[in-house]
Amino acid sequence: MTVLSADRARAAEAETRPARPSCLTGGWPQDGSDLRPDPSLVFGRLANGLQYVLMPNSEPKNRVALYLLVRAGSLNETDEQRGLAHFLEHMLFNGTTHYPPGTLIKYFQSLGMGFGGDTNAQTGFDETIYNLLLPSADAAVLTDGFKVLADYARGALLLETEVNRERGVILSEKRSRDSAAARVAKKQMEFDFTGTLVARRDPIGVEEVLNTADSSRLRAFYDSWYRPDNMVVVAVGDMQPQETAKLLEKAFVGLKAAEAPILCPEMGKVKESGLDIQILPEPELGATNVALTTVSNIQPHIDSQAWEIEQMRQYLVSILLDNRLKQLEQQPNSPLAQPRAHAGLFLRQYNYATLAARTETGTWREALTLLQTTLGQALKDGFTEDELVRSKREVKAMLEKEVQTAASRDSRQLADEIIRKLGDGEVILSPAQEMAFYGPVLDKLTLAEVNGALRQLWNGPRRQIHLAGVLDPGLTAAQLQEQVRELYLANQAKDLPAWVEARRAPFPYLTLPTVAENEHIGQVSLKEIGVETVSLANGVLLNIKPTDFQANQVMLSVQFGNGRQDEPAAGMALSAEALMRESGIGRLTREQLNQALAGTNVTLDFAVGPESFSFNGSSLRNEFETLLQLLRHRLHDPAFRPEDFRRSRENLHRMYDQLAGTAEGVAQIQGERFLAGGSPEYGLPDWGEVEKIDLARISGWLTPILARDPLEINVVGDIDPAEAIKLVRKYFGAEKRQAPEAQPAQPIVFPAGEERHLQAASTIDRALLIMAWQTADFWDIDRTRRLNLLASVFDDRLRIKIREELGATYSPQVTSQPSRTSIGFGLMKSSLIVAPDQAGSLARAIRAVAAGLVSKGVSEDELHRALEPTLTSIKDIKRNNRYWMESVLNLSSRHPQQLQWPLTILEGFAAIKADQLTELARQYLAPERAATVIVAPMATAGPAGPPATKQ
Repeated sequence: MTVLSADRARAAEAETRPARPSCLTGGWPQDGSDLRPDPSLVFGRLANGLQYVLMPNSEPKNRVALYLLVRAGSLNETDEQRGLAHFLEHMLFNGTTHYPPGTLIKYFQSLGMGFGGDTNAQTGFDETIYNLLLPSADAAVLTDGFKVLADYARGALLLETEVNRERGVILSEKRSRDSAAARVAKKQMEFDFTGTLVARRDPIGVEEVLNTADSSRLRAFYDSWYRPDNMVVVAVGDMQPQETAKLLEKAFVGLKAAEAPILCPEMGKVKESGLDIQILPEPELGATNVALTTVSNIQPHIDSQAWEIEQMRQYLVSILLDNRLKQLEQQPNSPLAQPRAHAGLFLRQYNYATLAARTETGTWREALTLLQTTLGQALKDGFTEDELVRSKREVKAMLEKEVQTAASRDSRQLADEIIRKLGDGEVILSPAQEMAFYGPVLDKLTLAEVNGALRQLWNGPRRQIHLAGVLDPGLTAAQLQEQVRELYLANQAKDLPAWVEARRAPFPYLTLPTVAENEHIGQVSLKEIGVETVSLANGVLLNIKPTDFQANQVMLSVQFGNGRQDEPAAGMALSAEALMRESGIGRLTREQLNQALAGTNVTLDFAVGPESFSFNGSSLRNEFETLLQLLRHRLHDPAFRPEDFRRSRENLHRMYDQLAGTAEGVAQIQGERFLAGGSPEYGLPDWGEVEKIDLARISGWLTPILARDPLEINVVGDIDPAEAIKLVRKYFGAEKRQAPEAQPAQPIVFPAGEERHLQAASTIDRALLIMAWQTADFWDIDRTRRLNLLASVFDDRLRIKIREELGATYSPQVTSQPSRTSIGFGLMKSSLIVAPDQAGSLARAIRAVAAGLVSKGVSEDELHRALEPTLTSIKDIKRNNRYWMESVLNLSSRHPQQLQWPLTILEGFAAIKADQLTELARQYLAPERAATVIVAPMATAGPAGPPATKQ
């Protein structure tokens, strides 16, 4: 009877309880699906409705990533709340039940967590995400982490004084994110999704709301949407799920939803027919963007095998179209630059697909025609079997890499992926499950099915055309719009030529060198750091660091020559890098080379550094030989084609035009060189210098260096040293290389006490303030470590003073930049995005903070809060292939002291004392020694062009 009475009572309560709002889902993507989730995941739900996902993972060691997903973002705002979801995200760092205002970040630092790196948050259209990367997997630290997330969930104080203080930070963030590219992207989204809530809910909000937001309005949004049954906690890391679940439940089970109204957003629908043209004059973009797009409405789907097969077909369509665009980019005098094809789902309610490219000013007609023709050819004739085979190989290579590297995936990336898939309603599969499912799907997928998916995606009656950036002078927006319409309709009426596939070329094609079997090899084992060093008798040195940090992955870096130290003329290094990015090899264009490497994960990039040239690449372990083959071809058969040079020059020109319209860009070109006395190690050359460099000069500079300069080959990763030695000897054992003479670096004269005012060709109300002090070079490693820590202390003081107290900037940054090539030179540099009219007063504030460091020194508390996150990060980086490559092995043949640094890095930092940092501050940071750069917008940035229009 008691049980029956209880059941009746619950039934009666359910009848009288208000119906659960439809936007509070509370389910899992696998509910009702024929797909089963990754078996290593633990799914759970507490009595209050809060959901959780737990996943054990071992990288980084002894750390756990904790995420709180709130299923509410800007789309959940009313018109009067636009921007409050993001404002609220900020406020949760400014006072909660257990962490009064001003204490949370200091608490994180004391635990060994860096603000921004190990703890952060973000607000999107339909979600707000808070994340922590705990410095330890101990139960006490996990308990504290869950307490922080539980405070985010229902413990916000939202004090009026803190709201007013944070308002300036949010307006500063809005200013810092404002750019020509951001404005174009926002306007295009508004245009594409006209008629929907998306077009009216930019997450950053509107200033009229941000300027008047108060505690009560933030509380109303918080109480409506921050409720346990609208949240998911995700924990991934080096922990036991069963024990972690108990700690999680203890922290969250007592949370209750507030009694607050919930108004589910009405998303709206896009229109699905007609030709819509958007003209966006934006001279500061530095180029012309052209895009052909289609958007349609869909019903949210339950994830299933059938649905995933359909999505795979559409994914292949995007790859196929993208490959065609990349081939067209390689054609002589092609109007397309950086073309791309993309398609997908947005918010589970809209399907979109786009073909887009950049082009030179005045060639948008040719670019649009080419995009339209490429799509029309595919719709009319479909793709070819060879194209489909290549795209399948590319997808299978990605799947295979995920399988082979599954054992060493990063907990943060896994947590991000879980959050993303929950938001997209996708069942979370393991890499092995994905390969087992998609592998056979790809094998069986026919050309007819893929061509059908293309037509399903693109045959709808609606088209949008975007034309944005630098537009034709002398034409109004209405005139441009009419020209676009006429051109599009004329192209639609044309007979389309058949698609012509690019000629395939064999790779590899160079004959193997003859290597003497009895050639002497010198081999030294550096057992303390686990490195094998092998000297070949021909100017080739090989360093191998075998690791198990990233399963089946191998990194390669080849250092040679003297880099920018031997630059014959300013702009040569930049031009050479740009050309090599566009180039293939002697017998294969870049696209032919990409086609030859399809089905592999091999990458190899060229760079010109301050003291060397380099090729840097990676592959899976079973692809390492292919990576070496590619390296040999890049060294012994480089390509210097006029067409590649044309594309690289146009890309650089567009880059410089865009840089000229931003404060950061002008600082790169003029400000950095000013601070470094014109040294090429810092900043970018002037465009006039770059423009003088021609193809013959680049070829004449690089060709002998690639062929003759000694090679330092560094290999780090999951590989057997004997295998690496055998393969390197096979491909590079017959080299004949001789060391060049290094040119001494020119001394740098720092402009101490000087101030430089620069202008960006922009109308955006934002300025960049840089203040720098000269320090010292890189090679006293103890001093370099102390300068890094001093930069952290300086950075934290600026955060407290300028962000927290003054609310005058979003993210002040201080970095130490010691030179590797200029003896005695380095920079301690602070940079802030600020309101132009505040730049002068904030420069004085930075000097005052520096003066405080000099006069009062660094406290023990400041040292502790800077040191603990550093020590935590050191433990992580020592298990990272990139650290061993970039900080230890690269150029160790010239700087052998680097090989000792891993032995002392942890103890060296741990031994730093507060008085040592104070001594450095007094040595280098005297306010009168600072050099200042202020980059502000011009009062007028030239003709603004016609106003934006849409139709």
